[in-house]
Amino acid sequence: MKARRSKFGQGRFLVFDVESIGLHGEAFAFGWAVLDKGVELQSGSEACPPALAKGTDADRAWCAANLPTLPATCSTPEMLRRVFWRMWLYEKALGARLVADCTWPVEARFLVACVMDDPEERRWEGPYPLLDVASVRLGAGLDPLASGKRLARELPEHHPMGDTRQSARLFLEALGVR
Repeated sequence: MKARRSKFGQGRFLVFDVESIGLHGEAFAFGWAVLDKGVELQSGSEACPPALAKGTDADRAWCAANLPTLPATCSTPEMLRRVFWRMWLYEKALGARLVADCTWPVEARFLVACVMDDPEERRWEGPYPLLDVASVRLGAGLDPLASGKRLARELPEHHPMGDTRQSARLFLEALGVR
């Protein structure tokens, strides 16, 4: 079934993906892309040393075996969250909506941690609505978990930038933008 074209695809979106120590551990990296009218305006990734993020030994072993090594751009998980939150507030002020794929549990936990770093200041600044790529795909009549073959710019898998670009493509496809 072909996705219906949506006027909402013409907006501004901040698409992001988080890497954490397992599904329920602390985040140590995120990728992001700003889309406007379906065009990627800018993108990047940030990371801190994974050894500083909380998580179990079993989850650390999985990360070591499956995730690419990321250069540290932040010194701690808290700094990583501050960088993300600053970016989110900037894009929110420009009218962006926040988007991630299958937001539970990794991205949702990351956003909660961002708010809990400064709850008095951040409690009302969170993303509302937080748009989930899988839900948008389901609403468009597409398989919410199908991703197909990755494009070259979406590699490597489990790199936050590659995963972000794949999420952005799937989101725009569901909106009928691509």
